[in-house]
Amino acid sequence: MIMETPYWWEAAKPETCENDLPQSVVDVAVIGAGYTGLNGAITLAKSGKSVTVLDTELPGFGASSRNGGMVGNLLKPGIGGLIEDFGEERGIAIAKEAISSIDYTRQVIEQEQIDCDFSLNGRLYPAVLKKHLSSMAEESEKRARFLDAKEDILDHEQVKEDVGSALYVGGIRQYGTGGLHPAKYAKGLAKAAISAGAYLIAPCKALEITSTSSGFDIKTGKGILKAAEVLIATNGYGENLVPFLQKRIMPIGSTMIATEELDPDLVATLFPTNRVIADSRKMLSYYRPSPDGKRVLLGGRPSIFPAPAERQAANLKSRLTEIFPKLEKAAVDHVWSGYVAYGFDALPVIGTHKGLHFAMGYTGSGVAMSGYLGHKAAFQILGKTEGETAFDGLPFPDRFYYNGQPWFLPLAMIGYSIRDRLGF
Repeated sequence: MIMETPYWWEAAKPETCENDLPQSVVDVAVIGAGYTGLNGAITLAKSGKSVTVLDTELPGFGASSRNGGMVGNLLKPGIGGLIEDFGEERGIAIAKEAISSIDYTRQVIEQEQIDCDFSLNGRLYPAVLKKHLSSMAEESEKRARFLDAKEDILDHEQVKEDVGSALYVGGIRQYGTGGLHPAKYAKGLAKAAISAGAYLIAPCKALEITSTSSGFDIKTGKGILKAAEVLIATNGYGENLVPFLQKRIMPIGSTMIATEELDPDLVATLFPTNRVIADSRKMLSYYRPSPDGKRVLLGGRPSIFPAPAERQAANLKSRLTEIFPKLEKAAVDHVWSGYVAYGFDALPVIGTHKGLHFAMGYTGSGVAMSGYLGHKAAFQILGKTEGETAFDGLPFPDRFYYNGQPWFLPLAMIGYSIRDRLGF
């Protein structure tokens, strides 16, 4: 029977933090105990602020313990798109901060001594079609020009050095990126936040936020939490707590599977360099070996419309077998889903609205960026120049036809599926 819980939880299951609400006014309330909120809480607590972190579920319960554990530095618009949209100076600055987010993540893991299978041995982006490879190579050359990025453009044979599959025509090999165990990282951050003096209460859902003369009242099922400042760090799990954000952030489901334990020698032939991988299709697949080298994990969007977990697992297993025919008989023993968060500009955002601070919208690539912007948001709350970022003041548009439910996603996914099938 397939387990419908994240494989990652076998090593680091989120834990309850059963505490009462503080009776006095806290300096900062953080809503959301994922990578963003916990990194922000650590920075704030270490700066001497009283910090209370609330989460509807448990610390790290959402995307922070459900993602693929891929530590990357590429933003959806690409360096070409960033320069086109914001000009060369600002576009390059934004891209460089994405690179800096990995250095920040490494520093946090080292400083807090978080054992989370962290490795920066690079990533592979294989191309399914030659035209995909051509556009990927063009973008890689721009990264080399504007960011001094060291990457390899690979042909059909060279890409097999990193992935034991005949599916791809080539790819891009990236350095200075890599992977980690997402649930171990989340659990380590929660421990670090508590050690720094932050107060975690989870589960404890924030139901309503009201502005007051001295800050904010946060209504919860346990009572009212009073705070001078608030950081919203819910990403794809904010629901209708802040309507301004609800109209601008789209929660989009993503599902992952993990195979049963396999022969480690077989896994090593599929991933000769142990790099994590994301392919070039519109309905992309991202996949990797488990940190212990005994399983293969793959994620993506397995169905256009909602489907039972077993059907989603079967669809993703079909993709896995297409990539690795050797895994045709391998069983799937875990399937789980979570939400990534997109803004309409497909860029992370950081800012304030009516006094509420927020950081979110990582477009499925937030393992490093989420913690980095949570850290930056904390410095902005503290009024320190270290909080300045190239993401400050970026557009954060809404759409008149959107109010929190991305009803139009199935139409987009149908289009993407057709393009993948026809090779567009």
